Amino acid sequence: MFKIFNTFINKNDQGGQGLWKHLRFHWYRGEGHRLRYLWNRVRWHIYPRFGCAGKYPDHVDLELSSACNMKCPMCYTTTDEFKNKVPLKNMSFELYCKVVDELAKAGVFSIRLSWRGEPTLNKHFMECIRYARKKGIHHVATLTNALRLTPEMFEEMVDLKMDWLTISFDGTGKTYEEIRYPAKYDEMLEKIREFRRIRDRKKSNKPVIRIQGIWSAIEDNPNEYYEAFEPIADEISVNTILDYLNNDTDYPLVESFSCAVPLQRLFVTSDGRCAMCVNDEMGKVIVGDANKQTIQEIWNGPVLSKVREHHRNQTATDRLAPCKRCHYPRQTKQAPIEFGGRTIYLDELVGRTQEVGK
Repeated sequence: MFKIFNTFINKNDQGGQGLWKHLRFHWYRGEGHRLRYLWNRVRWHIYPRFGCAGKYPDHVDLELSSACNMKCPMCYTTTDEFKNKVPLKNMSFELYCKVVDELAKAGVFSIRLSWRGEPTLNKHFMECIRYARKKGIHHVATLTNALRLTPEMFEEMVDLKMDWLTISFDGTGKTYEEIRYPAKYDEMLEKIREFRRIRDRKKSNKPVIRIQGIWSAIEDNPNEYYEAFEPIADEISVNTILDYLNNDTDYPLVESFSCAVPLQRLFVTSDGRCAMCVNDEMGKVIVGDANKQTIQEIWNGPVLSKVREHHRNQTATDRLAPCKRCHYPRQTKQAPIEFGGRTIYLDELVGRTQEVGK
C-alpha cells in the first residue's frame, strides 16, 4: 500500500496579483512544451506524496557562481560561516557541459542556472544558456540581481526562448539602493522596463519575468512596488525573511513532516559537489560529486537514499543537520495583508509575537 506523505513546503513566496495572472504566468512559462510542462507539474507535486523519486531528478540547479557582486544584509552569503565554508568560484564550462549532456540525454525537464551566488559573474553565462538550448533541455531558468544583465543579453535570451527569468529586487528608491548596493533604483527599473519592451517588440512571451523581494523592504509602501512592476513583470512575489542565523529553530515543528525536495531536485554547486537541499546553503550534507560521478549515480546513491529514508520515517529533523535548522518544517500560519485592493498571505511562525517581515 502506498503511503501518502505530508509535504509541507513552498512557504513564503506570495504573489498578490490574483489567480488569473498567476495562471497566465504558468501558461506562458510552458509555451512550446505545454504537455511536457503539465506532466512535469504533476510529477513535481504528486509523485513526492507517494515517495517516488524516479531514475533522475525532475529539475537540477546548476550553480554557475557561488560568489556575488552584492552584499545584501538579509542574505546568508554575507555571514562568516558561508565565507569560511563555501568556496567562492565559478563553475567550469567543461563541468557544466558534462552535466547538461547527461541531463539532456536522460530527458530531464528543467534546469536553473543559479543557486547561492550571482550567475552572471560566470563569463560563460550566456554560453551556458545557448548550450542548454542546443542540447534540447526543455525548460531553462535563472535567478539574478540583474546588475550585470544587459539589454543585449536579454534580447538573446528572447531569441533563444529561455523560459524563465527571476530578478531579485528589494524595495524602491533609497531602500532598494541601501539593500542592493551598488545598484541604482531608477537605472535598474528602467533596465527592466527595457527588457519588457524588447520582449514586446519581438512579440514573445519568453522569458517570463518574475520580480521577487522581501516584504520588510516594501511594507512601508507596497503599492509603489507593485505599481512599478505590474506593467512590466509577469509575476511579482514577496517573501518573509528566511532565518539564516538559526534563530527560529526553537519554534514548533509540523507533525508528521516529510519534505518533497529530495524527491524533486538536485543541486550541483560551482565546484561540482552536490548539496542535499536548497536550504543546505552551507553544504553540510554532500550527496555526491559531479566531477567524478554521473547525476544518475548521485541521485540513486546511498547518501540521498538515506536522506529520503529519514523523510519517509519522519526522522529528518532529528538526524539531518540541514533539516534541523530548516524553515520548511516549522509550524506557520498565514497572515493576510491588504493594500491597494490586493491581498497577499505571508507565512508567520506559530508562537512568534513580532510582525511578519520584521
